[in-house]
Amino acid sequence: MGRIILVFLAAFMSVMCFSLSHPIALLQNDSDYSNGNSYIEQALKKLGVDYVVYRAFLGEFPKNREYSALIISGGNSMTAYFTNSGKARDSIKLITEADVPVLGICMGFQLIGRIYGSSLIVSEERGWRKLKIVKDDVLLTGIPDEFFAWENHLFTLKSLPKNFELLAVNDSGSIQMIKHKSKYVYGVQFHPEKGDSERFNHGYMVLLNFLTLVEYLDEKKCSLTLKQVP
Repeated sequence: MGRIILVFLAAFMSVMCFSLSHPIALLQNDSDYSNGNSYIEQALKKLGVDYVVYRAFLGEFPKNREYSALIISGGNSMTAYFTNSGKARDSIKLITEADVPVLGICMGFQLIGRIYGSSLIVSEERGWRKLKIVKDDVLLTGIPDEFFAWENHLFTLKSLPKNFELLAVNDSGSIQMIKHKSKYVYGVQFHPEKGDSERFNHGYMVLLNFLTLVEYLDEKKCSLTLKQVP
């Protein structure tokens, strides 16, 4: 049954194509994937999503706000965001002042947590882990209350960041998915873009739901802009 679902999802993803007014800005935090072959980039390509990569580990960040969403990838270091420089401070503003949906993955999730007042603790988790939904959300549409997702991290958040709500935990009780209470700013400790043929990765559904939300809000914004034109 699991393989049938995997085949169906692969076929479904192959025909999907999201239409956005601007590309998605992808902050790449892992220097091992500077060749453009990261798992999140592979997933976005399969889904027909336009995106622009900014190598955050080299201090590259968007110079304007012309993007439909912001995705913050996993990685090994947050140094680029916390150095005592104007560029680093501007990079944090990309998140705190974002007027588009934001999705932080793994280290991106931890970065969002730190920016909003949480801290990190050692919590090494690798491979498939069972997650449990504790609060429903549009990004969890079509996902069962308990599901499996791919983990690959050494640290996690110690506590829920200020002004965020908890959406999911794993079987050890650690924070796995959060959302800002008044903004479309999300963080997932797991990797929605990564998995294998062992079992169905519901993380893909989280990514699909995020992109669907981005497309909806993008169309809504464009529609309002057109109405304002005399």
